[in-house]
Amino acid sequence: MKIQLITIGNELLDGKIQDKNAFWLARFCYEHHIDFIKNHIIPDNRESFFTALEEAWSNSDLVITSGGLGPTKDDLTKDLLSEFFGCPLVESEQAMRVTLSNYKKSKREYNPNQNYSKVPNGFTALDNEIGYAPGLLFEKDSKMIAALPGVPSEFKTMFKDEVLKRANGSFKNSGKLKKHVIVKTYKAPEAMIFNKIAPKLWEELESFGEVSSLPHPMGVDIGVKIEARDEASLKTKEQGVKDCVNSSAIQDYIWHIGNESLEEVIIKKAKEKSLTLGFAESCTGGLCASRITDISGSSSVFLGSIIAYHNSVKKIVLNVNSSTLEKFGAVSSETAWEMAQGARNVLGADLVVTTTGIAGPGGATPDKPVGTVGIGYSSERKCAGDIHHFSDRDRVDMKFVFSQLALFTMLEQIEKF
Repeated sequence: MKIQLITIGNELLDGKIQDKNAFWLARFCYEHHIDFIKNHIIPDNRESFFTALEEAWSNSDLVITSGGLGPTKDDLTKDLLSEFFGCPLVESEQAMRVTLSNYKKSKREYNPNQNYSKVPNGFTALDNEIGYAPGLLFEKDSKMIAALPGVPSEFKTMFKDEVLKRANGSFKNSGKLKKHVIVKTYKAPEAMIFNKIAPKLWEELESFGEVSSLPHPMGVDIGVKIEARDEASLKTKEQGVKDCVNSSAIQDYIWHIGNESLEEVIIKKAKEKSLTLGFAESCTGGLCASRITDISGSSSVFLGSIIAYHNSVKKIVLNVNSSTLEKFGAVSSETAWEMAQGARNVLGADLVVTTTGIAGPGGATPDKPVGTVGIGYSSERKCAGDIHHFSDRDRVDMKFVFSQLALFTMLEQIEKF
């Protein structure tokens, strides 16, 4: 099944909001082996809508539109779908039932001027369990189009609960089982992996399926899309991919094979070893803790994080020596490991990792430019700190890179228990 998405809204092109629906849909389709082939981001006008819809309708099985179903003058989706398909707007009892049910759940009174009850003739009104505007579904010439609200929570729920089950019943499966085998590496950039460390690896993996490479801060995800007629053959191919990379020169750079995130792997391995974890964060401002607590079940291993942004907190709460700060500075390996010692004493965790750095754009010195970060860690085994340097980038991106290094440090230390 091939899908195209048309995302509608001037606010997207003005940079006022991010297109979260396309990101979610791409990830969902990737994980469920659906071909998401294109995303159109268009303004709220007729010409752009028709141009995008003509292409999408011609070249895909399922077209999704996002946005433009609300009650304001710039919400044009219903009118434009009506014009494009030659289906005049008509009163729909089904759409009215959906709308009144949605308003009743929220204990709000429906205003008929919002025209939620009118839909293009021949279109089906879709339930919207979270919002108010009904979605729309239309089938013609063995194709399907679904118009969904732009609100991410509504879009996700309606796509999964209303659209996908109908699409799965309309479009035939290829009969092949598919899977993405993801090999996650660390400490080697993309060019080094495929040009120096393992120059024949790409061609070797192509014998199993389509190969892709996705660089990340400090690592690369190598994907292999495999297909087979039955489960046994699929598992054989998957094992072949694993054997191929584990016997190659990149073996020492692999930290995980699978779809799980770095945070998920940390939680899983900490549980396996019955370890408790914590952070002391300066430059990342709680981002490490936020990423860990995004994972359900993290409370079984994660105790907490101390945000020691100001030097006074480093001294008073974490017991970092004033002489250390004066001699080496807040961004130093010495401060990083003293923060780790202090945080482990306060939190009582088996392992604590710390961050202290310069995310920019200000705060740099000649010997400590933007992108300098100290990472410390403390456990019964060892307490240490190191300084690392990254190329200058946006402050938010820099904080993420710092947190990524801290999480990789945590994973490395967990594996040594």
